[in-house]
Formats: sequence, C-alpha cells, structure tokens
Amino acid sequence: MVDMTGYERRAPTGGVAALREALLDLEVALRLYVPGYPVTDAVPALGEGAQMAMNEKVAMEVALGASAAGRRSIVLVKHLGVNLLSDPLSIAPSHSIGAGLVVLAGEDVGPKGSQAEMDIRNYGPLCEIPVLEPSGPGLLFPALQEAYALSEEIRAPAMVRTTFEFAGKDAGSEIISTYNSVNPDKREAGRFGSFDRSVWDLTAKGRHQRYRGAAIPRMRSASERSFLNLLKEGGGDLGIIASGRPASFASKTDHPLLVVGFSHPLPAEAIREFVSEHDKILVAEEPTPFIEARLMLCADIFGKLTGHLPWGRMEEGDMERAADLIISGEEPGPAAPPQRFDERLASKTVCDDCPYLPLYEAVADLPVPVAGDAGCSIRAVRDPPGAVDVVYGLGSSVAVACGFGKKGVAIIGDYAIAHSGLLGLIDAVNNEREVLVVLLNNGVAAMTGGQRVPDLSPVLRAIVPDLQTVDLPSGREEIIELLSLEMARPGVSLVVARGVCPRFGPPP
Repeated sequence: MVDMTGYERRAPTGGVAALREALLDLEVALRLYVPGYPVTDAVPALGEGAQMAMNEKVAMEVALGASAAGRRSIVLVKHLGVNLLSDPLSIAPSHSIGAGLVVLAGEDVGPKGSQAEMDIRNYGPLCEIPVLEPSGPGLLFPALQEAYALSEEIRAPAMVRTTFEFAGKDAGSEIISTYNSVNPDKREAGRFGSFDRSVWDLTAKGRHQRYRGAAIPRMRSASERSFLNLLKEGGGDLGIIASGRPASFASKTDHPLLVVGFSHPLPAEAIREFVSEHDKILVAEEPTPFIEARLMLCADIFGKLTGHLPWGRMEEGDMERAADLIISGEEPGPAAPPQRFDERLASKTVCDDCPYLPLYEAVADLPVPVAGDAGCSIRAVRDPPGAVDVVYGLGSSVAVACGFGKKGVAIIGDYAIAHSGLLGLIDAVNNEREVLVVLLNNGVAAMTGGQRVPDLSPVLRAIVPDLQTVDLPSGREEIIELLSLEMARPGVSLVVARGVCPRFGPPP
C-alpha cells in the first residue's frame, strides 16, 4: 500500500509514450496486436517490429510460443478480443509458460467504437490469472513492470486492463507515480526463463493442483503489496474505493480514498481494513460493479448496484452527486433512459461516397433476412440503406445467415472473413447449407484504421470454385440481376464485390 502523498497530479501524459518506454525497458521482444478502438491509438508504441495478427487467438498462441522459447511478449487487444483469445489464455496457467507474457487489453467504456460493453476483469477469476489495473497512463509503466515480474514468478500470463484513452483525450489531470515501483532483475536479452517440460510429469488435475498451490498465494501477495494500490486520507464517514479511470475523479474529492491496482485477486486485506474504518463505502469503477458485487455482503456499500452511480462510463460529476446522496440519505433517482442513435453525434451510417452503396441497396431489395458483420456493414442496419437485419461478432455473419432456415444473405468484409469468418464458410460448404455470401473486398480493415488485409482469393476459390465477382462501382440493376441469380441457385453462393475505400484508397 502506498500513501498518495508519494504521488502527484499532472496533465494527462498519454499512454503511448509510457507503453513505448516500458516495452524497451522490459526487453519485450515480440509485440503483437489486433486493431480496434480503443487500442489502435496505442499501436505506434509497439514499434516498427510489431506484428498485426489476423485474430486475437492467433496472437495469443504466437505469444505463447515466444514465451516458451524465453522471449518476452505482449498481446495488445480491445476488450471484445479477449473473448477470442480466452481459449489459450485459460489453458496457459496450468500448462505453464516461460518468459513473461502480458495481455494489454483496452476497455471501450461507453462504448464509443464497439458493438458491446464488457468487463474483462471477469477473465481474472475465470482463467485464474492476475489482472492489474492502472488508474491512468501515468501508472501504465509500473503496471507493466509488475505484470511481467509476476508473470515470470507464477509462470502464467498476466493481464493489464486499461479504461483510459491511449491518445490522452480524457479531460482533467491524472495520478502519476513518482516511485520506481519495481526494480526487476537486469538480465541479458534473450535470457528470460523458457518452458519447463517437467509439467508433463503431472496429470491435468495435477497441473491445476500445482498451479493453484504455488501461483495463487503469490498472486494474492503481489496484489496486497502492489505500488498500484494507493491510499489518500480525507474527512468524513464516507470512504471511496475506486479503480481505473474513476480513481482520478475520486482523488479530487475530500473523501478518504483507496485506489485498487489489482482487479484479480483483489487486495483483500487492504480493502477489509479500509472498509472497517468507514461507516459507508462508495465503489467507483467502470463499466460494471465487479468490485462492488464482491463487497455487497458488507453493510452500507454503495455504487452501481444501488443506483448511486451509472453503469458504463462515468463522468466527473457523478462521483460528487453519489457522495452527496449517500451522506444525505436520499434515494437516487431513476436511471437515465437508453441512449438513442440520433442523440449521439459520433454515430454514423454508410458513407455517402461508399462504392458499396448500390450493393447495399440491391441487398435491401431482396425479400430475405440479411446478416451483417462487425465492419462497415454494421452501418447498413439503418436507413439509408437499411440493408442489414442482424449483426453479432466480427466474422459471424456467414454462420448466422446459415441459421435462417431458408437461403439468406451474409454480408462480410475481407478483414472479417480473415479474422474468423472463413470457418463459417467452410462449415457452410461442408454441411451443404443454404446461404448467399457477399464479400466486401477492399483490401483494408476500414473500421480500424485502414490496415492491410491479405488477399484470400485463392483460398476462397478453393472453397467455393464457382464464386462470382463484381467490380464496383457498378450499376444497381446489374448487381440485382447477379444477386437474384445466385439466390435462385441451391447451396452456398459467394459473390466477391471488389471496390476501393475512399478513406484509405487501394491497399499498399
């Protein structure tokens, strides 16, 4: 536990510089990422040798190989990407790793550029890994130091979760450490620990017994002594427990404050002592009541579950309003009504100059259900063109459309099909399903910054030999005729629509 007198407040420095410095200092050899808001802004910090993986599961598996060979690695993903990499992540702790491996995951609290809000802290107890949570960019460096040290101590991946924006767009000042929180062993490059094959002397049950017996006590100890745990004195009977971005808001109040730097395992002793010293506790966190739910067995715990704080993204004024309500004993009012599309200035429809507009309009004329994907086609759910009915995860549209019961349409981008949609196409052919797949082929991941996408034409032609192509811009009537012919054919149809995104131009 560190008293916050050892910390200072400054204007936001941005996480990019902190990340770049940490990766150099910690000798992180392999740097992998999957783009997407909010982590795309952090990609420049990875350096020229960074590699973009096609999906998060692949990134995690490559990182595990590097770790086994004694090379430190990092996997940079957005919150929803953790879902995909959770398969190897859940297996790695009991199977052991070598050199330090950190998953740096950015939460899109709001959300601003994602389909859904999610709290990845839940993967801590689920996968039995440590989850560290710096409250701002100024604590990212010590968080990564602690994460790599702990990863190598317990021989398991560690996760660092962020709720701040890497580009430094958050308003207000933040907490910045003036401590050198960790002084890791200085080793020669490439001399970090490698995989220990003695793990195979144990059964699957034995591997779990070994890991839980050795690693979990070390994780708990690291959580209690972390320099990310901060304590600020204050007046009154109301204490605030905060984590992530809301900790900066809480530090500006006059109330006693405990900033929790580990989400899993929580620093139980520090929390227990803090709760015992105050009559009432307000828990400030984003986006869900992860910590609050674990404290509800205690009396007088307030936060999102009690309606005093909003679910999702918090603003600075929310903290003071909640504190005033708790102190006065007043009940919180009703929750804010659901946000509508037309109330959000950043919400968008299909771009006016998109070459795929005639294609969307043609699809909208088909009297069948249409599954879109988590790329540009998600913008086509609204008028104009109102072409898409349902959208789920990235790469999901082909498999979703196969479940319609009659031949429907799947619209998918070339990045989405490379990410994970190819499996749905293979399954459709193998099971002789009924579906028309419309592939938007522009060679870039247009929704995540225009990164280059591999050309899978040879692979697609091997799966669906009689695929059709159309070059855009083309006339709407020509497109309608092609789609109608493909809809009349039984089985799997694939139409590859080739165009150039006006925002990014042709792929390099």
